[in-house]
Amino acid sequence: MIAYKYKLYSTKRSKHLDAMLNEAAWVWNHALGLQRRYYKLYKRYIPLARMQKKWVRWHKNCRLHSQTVQEILQRLDNAFIRFFKHIAKRPPKFKKAWMFKSFIFKQGGYSLSGNAITINKINKRYKFSLSRPYNHLGRPQTVRIRRSPLGDFYVILSFRKDAEPIEKTHNGASVGIDFGLKTYMTLSDGRRIQSPQHLKRALGKKRSADRRFSKKQKGSNHQKEARRAKNRVEELIRNRRNNWQWHQAHELCQMYDHIYIEDLCLIGMSKHWGRKMQDLAHGEFILKLEYLAKRYGVTVHKIERFFPSSKLCDCGYVHKELTLHERRWVCPVCGAKHDRDLHAANNILRQGIAELGSIGKSQISDKVSVPVR
Repeated sequence: MIAYKYKLYSTKRSKHLDAMLNEAAWVWNHALGLQRRYYKLYKRYIPLARMQKKWVRWHKNCRLHSQTVQEILQRLDNAFIRFFKHIAKRPPKFKKAWMFKSFIFKQGGYSLSGNAITINKINKRYKFSLSRPYNHLGRPQTVRIRRSPLGDFYVILSFRKDAEPIEKTHNGASVGIDFGLKTYMTLSDGRRIQSPQHLKRALGKKRSADRRFSKKQKGSNHQKEARRAKNRVEELIRNRRNNWQWHQAHELCQMYDHIYIEDLCLIGMSKHWGRKMQDLAHGEFILKLEYLAKRYGVTVHKIERFFPSSKLCDCGYVHKELTLHERRWVCPVCGAKHDRDLHAANNILRQGIAELGSIGKSQISDKVSVPVR
């Protein structure tokens, strides 16, 4: 799947999109209330097909398309399934109208023409900024209308097609990357990349906006304005971080053919260093790196998280008593001196090459047919 995101021009007709989101939130809350009452009475869960059948008559009198209502019910059903499978910690909850962010069109309910989209139910036409053409991709699989925290609307077109590969001249280089708190990335070739820490730089503005928001009367217009100011600061931080991470991911994919990283336990790390981990956002960067690696034809391999990359010496000794405050250590067996981060990146590189080589050999051995005697 490939998705293109365009920003809708802000007009007076945007209030109709707000009304559609309000009805989408009502569908979510009403269906959730039905599920809770039904479970309280019968100790059973209403299946998705039965829930969708109930809404067949209602959708004719609302602004939402029938498939849009079905998709909202599917969203609620997936939330319950995640809770039943213990993937999510809590069951789905009721949402206020301003908390509901998007609704989706599938096969019908809209029409596209150049840089304009027409929503059939409300018979309103909206133009968007056509930053790149989409006609060559065919008909969209889904069309999502999304409202940002600042109140801006975006249209997201999803197509059943893979992203076009990016051409590059591979030089066969391999690199191991060690992620850290003080140094964002330490590469096995000696490079060290520091994070700009956009959250830390804008922390004064964010705290000031949070204080102004907390002092406003609940439900007042002043609170709405303060919320927008708070969301504007958060969006600025998020956009700067995303821009920096995309640049770093492109640079790594252009320089290396094989990239080896650790499978980090980000949840456990966030419990110890909450705001720091939120600012560094290693998980978001890894997702961007894996996405671009597919387009560049680069291999990204994760080694197991319990591999002692920073504690393992070249002679085989494991320094189990190594603490986070020790940035350099000396092996008591062979006397080798190690820089913690650089040594960890080199160990990740060696372990990744070994694991990737063993995987390749096992795949070759599986293809070899053994004659039956």
